[in-house]
Amino acid sequence: MLKKLMQLKEEILEYAKKTKLEAWFYPEYQGVKGFFGTQKIILLGLNPSSGTFPSKKDKMLYNLLIEKKLKNVHITDLIKVRAKNKEVPDILKNKDLIMEQIYFLQKEIAILNPKIIIPMGVKCEELLKENFPDLNCKIERIKHYGYRYQNQEDVFKEISESLDEIIT
Repeated sequence: MLKKLMQLKEEILEYAKKTKLEAWFYPEYQGVKGFFGTQKIILLGLNPSSGTFPSKKDKMLYNLLIEKKLKNVHITDLIKVRAKNKEVPDILKNKDLIMEQIYFLQKEIAILNPKIIIPMGVKCEELLKENFPDLNCKIERIKHYGYRYQNQEDVFKEISESLDEIIT
C-alpha cells in the first residue's frame, strides 16, 4: 500500500510539473504519517493552501490526531495543487482541472479502500459526494481546521468532538 502511495505521489508531481502547477502533500510530522498514512480513514481537505507548513493550525491538527490515536490516518486534499483562497473559486470552475484531481483521488481511494472519509468543510463534502456518488464507505464531514470565522480553540474543540463521534 505504501509503495502504491509513493508511486501515486510521483504521478501527481509529474502532472504538476507538466501543468506548471505546484502539488503539495501533507508531510509526516511528529509521528503523524500525513499523505503516507495507511489507516482505513481518509481526512480530506479541499485544496492545499499557499502557506508554510507547519503553521500553528497545522500543529494543532497534528496534535489532535496524535491525541485521538490517528497517527496513521491518510491526510490528503481533493485538489492536489496549491491555491490562495481567492484563487479557489476559479479552480472550482475549471471542470477539466477538477476531473484531473478526481482521477488522483479515485486512485487514492482504490489504494486505501477506506471505511470512513472525513471531508473537512462543506464544499469538500459536496464535491466528494457529487463526484463519488457510489462510495462504499461512511462519509462524515467535520469543520476544516483552518476555519477563520470562529475562535480557533472552539474550532478544535468542535473537531475533537466530531472525531470522537466518528471514530467510536
